[in-house]
Amino acid sequence: MTMKYILEIPDKEMVFAEEFFKKISFIKKVKALKSNEIANPKILKSIEDYEGKKSKPTALSLTELKTMLNA
Repeated sequence: MTMKYILEIPDKEMVFAEEFFKKISFIKKVKALKSNEIANPKILKSIEDYEGKKSKPTALSLTELKTMLNA
């Protein structure tokens, strides 16, 4: 099983934090994400499917969208 964590670290401490986590033996990979980067594989696959015309968007009214966001 693999677990992923997202940590908010100040920019001035980023280099220290990356080096610290790389030195821990059971941590396999350390990667800094940009603030606007999408890292969820399901979302990335959905975007790829849409761009490759493998899926079609679902029509949704503004009212339905608001209901989904407030659920």
